[in-house]
Amino acid sequence: MSIFLVFLTTLVSILFAGNNPAVAQDKPRFIFPVACALGQNCWPANFVDVNPQEDIAEDFTCGPRSYDGHKGTDFALKDREVMRSGVAVLAAKDGTVERLRDGEDDTPKSETQIAALKADRKECGNGVFIDHGAAVKTIYCHMKKGSITVKVGDKVTAGDKIGEIGQSGMAEFPHLHFGIVWENGVIDPYTGMSNQDGCGLNKGSLWADVDAMGYEQFSIYDGGFRAAMPKFKAIEEGEKSPETLPLHAEALVLWGAFYGIREGDRINLTITDPLGRVFANQDITQDKTRARQYYYTGRTLAGKTMPPGQYTGTINVIRAGVKEESKVFTVELL
Repeated sequence: MSIFLVFLTTLVSILFAGNNPAVAQDKPRFIFPVACALGQNCWPANFVDVNPQEDIAEDFTCGPRSYDGHKGTDFALKDREVMRSGVAVLAAKDGTVERLRDGEDDTPKSETQIAALKADRKECGNGVFIDHGAAVKTIYCHMKKGSITVKVGDKVTAGDKIGEIGQSGMAEFPHLHFGIVWENGVIDPYTGMSNQDGCGLNKGSLWADVDAMGYEQFSIYDGGFRAAMPKFKAIEEGEKSPETLPLHAEALVLWGAFYGIREGDRINLTITDPLGRVFANQDITQDKTRARQYYYTGRTLAGKTMPPGQYTGTINVIRAGVKEESKVFTVELL
């Protein structure tokens, strides 16, 4: 073989190395680390902040579903009752437990308690740190007190239960913070890019089931009816929506809970009576991007004669360029 041909063969090998299956296999893969169904009983709340600038947060799509300096993906539950019932956290990849912490409470925190957590560097709360080899590690934060089932040095297999979702550390609501470190850098599992690379770039998803791990623009994750203004603290604890309400109730109120609502989104809540007539309606334009949001609409019933039967509540979220999402809730007035 001539020297020129050897050089040409080598050059071609270098240029097309990115298409070599052996190279592609070196990329780590992770299973979904929670025993739940995304979009049904758990939801993404925040993604990795991939904008390295201070005081500016962007997720990998260049959207605002993150907060400044966030180094993982948050998978959230509906309420604290679901948390108490037990939702398993799973090892995302084979590895060895390197560090863990347990014993932190799952209670919502005051500003004073948050300051103490920061001072003690316990923002993660109860957590597990797993070493997967090849400079790949994962971290699991905000786990439920007393739920961690592994100890330092344990070998785990992808899918093994290592604990349960909680609200320990700096957690506004029950969720798992799942983070990936690869070669000492924070990596976004949706793109394989570092959190220092900026948004809109993609080396390829690190999720084993790519189709199941899409990007949700927003979610209507809960809702229902009440006979008075909703008490959202009680709802966060797991207060159930009634299936029936008395005709002489104080009021009829529809409420909804949302993840991922951003500034400029339009939210509509409408109640119709058994004859299809509009009983209450409210249009809202979101004033600020928030990870979680509540809204409600309704009217008082005192002194009014209401037709008995099924009342329907419809909640819509409308965002320019995105498919509208709608959820329907019903209640019987008897």
